[in-house]
Formats: sequence, C-alpha cells, structure tokens
Amino acid sequence: MDALARYRPLLDDWSAFVDAAQAPLPLCGWTNTLRIVPARLQDWMASEGSVTTPLAGLPGAFRVRDPQGLPARTAYLAGLFHLQEAVSMWPAALLGVQPGHRVLDLCAAPGGKSAQLAVALGGRGTVVANDLSRGRLSVIQTQAKRLGLFNLSLTQHDARTFPLGAGGFDRVLADVPCSCEGTSRKHPPVLRRDNTAQRAYLTAMQRRILERAYACCKPGGRIVYATCTYAPEENEAVVDAVLRAHPDTLRCVPVAVEGFRTTPGILAWDGQRFQDDLRHAHRFWPHHNDTGGFFIAVLEKGDRGETPAPASPPSFAEADPAWADLLTRYYGIPATFLEAFHPVPWNDKYAGLVAADHVPPPAPTPLQVGGALLKLKTRYPKLTTQAAQTLAPLATRNVVDLRWEECAPFLDRAELPLDAPRLKACRARAYVLVRQAGVGLGLALLTQNDASGTLSSLFPKAWGGIALTS
Repeated sequence: MDALARYRPLLDDWSAFVDAAQAPLPLCGWTNTLRIVPARLQDWMASEGSVTTPLAGLPGAFRVRDPQGLPARTAYLAGLFHLQEAVSMWPAALLGVQPGHRVLDLCAAPGGKSAQLAVALGGRGTVVANDLSRGRLSVIQTQAKRLGLFNLSLTQHDARTFPLGAGGFDRVLADVPCSCEGTSRKHPPVLRRDNTAQRAYLTAMQRRILERAYACCKPGGRIVYATCTYAPEENEAVVDAVLRAHPDTLRCVPVAVEGFRTTPGILAWDGQRFQDDLRHAHRFWPHHNDTGGFFIAVLEKGDRGETPAPASPPSFAEADPAWADLLTRYYGIPATFLEAFHPVPWNDKYAGLVAADHVPPPAPTPLQVGGALLKLKTRYPKLTTQAAQTLAPLATRNVVDLRWEECAPFLDRAELPLDAPRLKACRARAYVLVRQAGVGLGLALLTQNDASGTLSSLFPKAWGGIALTS
C-alpha cells in the first residue's frame, strides 16, 4: 500500500483502511422508478434468488447478494434496476434535481450518474450526457435503451471547452477524470501506478473542467465536483482554486449525506492552505461504509454570477403522425401519456421519441436525442424493445401477459405456447407487447388460431449479452 501511504495522516484507522481498500467491493444498485417501485423490485429480485438490503440515505438504492453471482438477470434485462457503486450514487443525489431542470453531466461515461439523473427527473426535463470518447458514449446508449430513457441527449465534446452556446443549466455535474485511487477495490492495478508525474496534468484539466461547469451553470444553480481519488491536489486544491477565482459568486455549501459516514474536506495540505468552507466537502473512505473512495464538493453559484446563453426552445422536426395512431389505436396507449412526448427523426431506419419539455443543446450537435421508438423499414412499423418495455404497462390491446415462469424463456428468445383466454385482445397475427404483472418485457410476434397461439420473442440478441457491471 505504498501508493496510499501519503494519506496516512488523514486517516483515523490506517489498518482498517488498508484492509478495506484491498477487499472485494459489495455489489450495489438503484431502482428504475420509471418502471417499478423499490418494494416490488425487492420482491422480484428475491424470486430470482437475489437478497437485497436498502442503502440508508439513498432512496431506492440497495446492496445485493446473489449465491450464483449473477443478480436478478430477468429484472436487469427488463430495465428494472441499474448496478452502480454505492458512493458513486452520491454526486447525482446531491445535485438535488427538480422537475423541469436542465442538467449537464460533463464527463458522463460510463453513464450511471446520467441515467440516475434522468430517472430522478421522472423521465421528463433534460439531461445532457457529454463525454469526449465516442466509444464510451456507446455504453451510455446501451444503458439508456435498457432503462427506457427518453429525456437524455448525448454529446461528444471536450468538457474543458464545452460550448457555452449549449445554453444555461440548472445543475452541472463535474465527475472529472482523476488518478482513480478510490477504485482499488474494483481495479487493484491502480495502486501500482505512480501518479506523481501525471498529477500536474490531471489537476490542470480538472480545474478547467470545473471552470467550464461554472460557466455553464445558471446563476442560482448548483454544481457538484467529484472524483474517485484521495489526492488533495485533485480535490480540495482544485475546488479552492476555482472558489478563489470567483469569490463573490461561488461557494462550497454544506449538504447532508444521510446514512453514510464521511469526513470533512481538509483545509491544508503540503504547505497549502484552503478556504474554510471546503470543510463542507465530503471525503468517503472505504473502511467507513464498506465502499470505494470518493470526494464530493457541492457548489452553488450566486445570483450575481455570469449568465450563460439562454437555452433554445425545442424545435423538433415533424415526424410521420402515424406513430401516434399506431400507439393509440393499435395498442390502446392513452393519448394523455403521448402528450408528454414529441416524435423526433433519428435516421432513415428509426423514428425516435423525446420528452416534450426536453431542451437539447444547439451546440455541440447531439449524437442522440431521446430514445428510439420504432423501426421504419419494415412491412409494418415495429416498436423497439426500449419503447415496448416502456409502453407495455399502459397497453389495452395487442398485449400479452406472461406468467412468472415464462419470463426467463421470453428474454432468452424462446417460442411460447399460449392458451386462447390470454389472446382475446390480440389480432390473429400481430406484433404484440409483452409484460408480466404490469412490467414491460418487450415485443413479440404472435401467431394464433381458434384454440391457441404461439409467441415468438423478439427480445434483442445483443441485450442477452449485456454484462451486469457497475
């Protein structure tokens, strides 16, 4: 543990810290409340053999233990929960998003915090998930599909120079690239790195990202700065420098981290003195909560701060109105539900859907706005699995209710025989929505005769290989 010895003066129990930093990390997750309530998810996961324990202070979050090491695969593929390390849930939680907020995640990949924010907004409003890496953005796209997110825009840009033309944001998350020492329980090789030479580069980049977060935030808004390292140079020193650059309009504010033990931000390191309000920052140590290591500072921008350009109102291009007719007439989806969304053209293959109050950035041009609704170039318009899982709980026609024991075979793309009583609301041959006890599972092709029917699962092959990683 030589790499972490420099932090010994900051710790209450060095031996406990060393032991915890090398132990396996507990598996944790949060409930996708767009699709299920926490108590029901707990029951669902228990029926798959996964034992969950609620995480204090984080509503809907839990630790999970599974004897087979693969927690609740059916619930996961149905988008009912997302796996994420416990302390990494706190930056999004401490942003304090409210309905209608416009939120920017400057360094979003792999996307757990962006997804957490999109769900916290109730599937409405705006989350802009930005990252410099196109490959890492594809991970966010995959998770957004599985979780059924329609209030997310993806952008690819350097966080240090994110365009101010994107418009002002009520909340900005700057979970910046860092030396990652706090991830040693997931990635032990990080402790074999010598970060001395890299630290000057990292701290310069982190300060520029936090400065850009300040510039993008509306007056009266909130910024969360976070890292998964213990290094004061990357934590308190970076925040201190930006606070000193904006003494009249930016402050570090106290926030409660209920249910978790943290230590205050430090006020001095290596001969450097930091501003007193950095005591309001939170340091998470592995041995205090059986988690990874993290640093979080919550900043508020005063009303006299610089005002970013106003966000442009949505101007979604008109799409084929047949999409609404398909959903209301064919599947019986209530028109009131559809009023909360706008159609958006995705490409020549797909039509998309986005929350009606979503305001994507004019710049940088988003790679994706909202979620995919239906595939166009088929004989009959075909809903995506993302849309089918979202809409199935609301359907009154061309929908099939599965029994519990049929869920896993459906997700494994099996054909299922169905008895006639379950097919009364379906056409003889049709694309149908599939659900179990009100939870959407996906899309299938139904073929039936007078006495029975066969359900051919259209669950995506690629989704079956999604790794359950936090």
